[in-house]
Amino acid sequence: MTIIYKVRLVLAGMLLVLGGLVSAFSNTDPEDKLTEEQKQKQYEYLKQAKYFEIKAALEAEEITLEEAQKLWKKNLRKLEKGLK
Repeated sequence: MTIIYKVRLVLAGMLLVLGGLVSAFSNTDPEDKLTEEQKQKQYEYLKQAKYFEIKAALEAEEITLEEAQKLWKKNLRKLEKGLK
């Protein structure tokens, strides 16, 4: 009976170690799984979101036209850096 108990413990330990190794070496980064087309769509959606955010601030007269232009250029550079 003790032999069966020890074998079960060893197998459980092996499963635990193998599970840890598999999870440590698996790549779960969603950025790596995106295709070029999906990355381009993501870029366009982010760009559009920033545009509407700046447009809303401009229409609410929180910022001037010049500030909006500077913000737009700054945000575009950030988005482009984020994709690379």
